[in-house]
Amino acid sequence: MKFLGLSFGKEKVVSFQDFRDIVRIAVRRKVGDAQFEPRDYGFVLRSDGKPPTTCNLRHLYAEYCKTPELRDKLVHQWLDTLTMDIPEHSWTDAMMTLRPTLKNSIYVGHALKQMQKNDPPDSLPFSPFAGELAVIVMRELSGTAVGVTQNNLDSWGVSFEQCLKQALNNMNMMPIPEVSSTLQIPSNMKGVPPEEVGFVFEHDHLTATWLVVPRFRDYVSQRLMSDYVAFVPTRNRLTVVRANANVMLTNIQGLNRNLIGQMHALTAEGFHVNVATTGGVVSVYKWNQGLGGSMDLNSPFAMNSETSQAATAPYKKPAAVDLSAWGGLVESTDD
Repeated sequence: MKFLGLSFGKEKVVSFQDFRDIVRIAVRRKVGDAQFEPRDYGFVLRSDGKPPTTCNLRHLYAEYCKTPELRDKLVHQWLDTLTMDIPEHSWTDAMMTLRPTLKNSIYVGHALKQMQKNDPPDSLPFSPFAGELAVIVMRELSGTAVGVTQNNLDSWGVSFEQCLKQALNNMNMMPIPEVSSTLQIPSNMKGVPPEEVGFVFEHDHLTATWLVVPRFRDYVSQRLMSDYVAFVPTRNRLTVVRANANVMLTNIQGLNRNLIGQMHALTAEGFHVNVATTGGVVSVYKWNQGLGGSMDLNSPFAMNSETSQAATAPYKKPAAVDLSAWGGLVESTDD
């Protein structure tokens, strides 16, 4: 606590809701016309003439809980990364900022509907991946990712295929994320160590998107020496498990169901990767029912393929959901 500017004892940690209000007040001082839409993870920030910005405060709050006495410093550091004025890049400037990004059909479908209400109307180009997942392209700025729209492509004079190819090339120049934890099953034989049957990758906002990169799928197959099933319940988590590890697959499925309600959730579906060919063939994994639809072999996410024609219509939604939490095409890269 503080008295006359002096600190006594350990600073008391406030609730997340109170912390959110503290950050909101700080933002209003910086952005005078700011409007806020509260969310469980923070808020959506709107300002006249600017696209809405999704502000996920969960990570910032976790840092604050570790060092509550540094609250003001942490909030001001976060404010320095807040991007409200999205730069109008030329194609040359934008090229190296492009990243492929996995989104589910609910996100894509809702974005397309909302963007038709813009003045002038806009749309969100995307390319199907597998199941209910698709890939859009985003510009990665300082602490912020901004979706590339059709109006952006028109102003740059490039096609979505060119844009996606550049984004994938950029991703291929990045290092493959390190394994966060290893999944093992115990051996029935005395003295024999547990068998390694899977890995968990849990890093940044692009972790799940690595599944679309053939180089990454080959890396996993070389580690597991087997077909495997991949899970991407949220954008920052990717789990891979050997296809024959049935008990582990069932456990992972149950854990993923608990993650689907989180911010930046993707899908509870699993994706089987057949490693018989370079880059692997990705199919929807149907529990105890074989495999579902496979990734198109001419897909831009297949090995040595040319970019295929991007889809122009939204996917069919798998189920009715509450879309009120959708915050637009500008989102924080920090979870």
